[in-house]
Amino acid sequence: MKSCSSAFLVLAFAVGSTGCGGEPTVDLQTEEETIRTLDRQWQAAVDAKDVQAAAAFFTSDAVLMPANGPMIVGREGIEAWFSEWLVLPEVSNTFTPDMIEIAASGDLAYDRGTYRFVMETQEGRTEDVGKYVVVWKKIDGEWRAVLDISNSDLPLALE
Repeated sequence: MKSCSSAFLVLAFAVGSTGCGGEPTVDLQTEEETIRTLDRQWQAAVDAKDVQAAAAFFTSDAVLMPANGPMIVGREGIEAWFSEWLVLPEVSNTFTPDMIEIAASGDLAYDRGTYRFVMETQEGRTEDVGKYVVVWKKIDGEWRAVLDISNSDLPLALE
């Protein structure tokens, strides 16, 4: 009887150590910090007005749904969108993640936060604040944005 108990304990420990599927566990904290680091790098690319670097965070088939604009599909279109406004000298766009959630599988995540967009024009200052969600996918060991949607907090102008 003792050998059966010992065998059971060894088996229980082995299953508990590797998980039910035998797959390694994901360090969710490390993955979250990786995405926070990517957010900081992405913000640095935006601050530097580096269109190619800012677009490089997206997958080739990513979807961007910017506030007050049409949906854009594909990194090439996203890069073209960035090149229209990001390079203007009087533009500032900052985003701050409030929450990052990693799937238990470790291959999907979302990043929720707020943004602030400011642009100085001849007509005056344009400012927009709102919220965003970025869906990240881990591809070949690298996190890439597959969906980025933002919504303005400004009231709808019904004129």
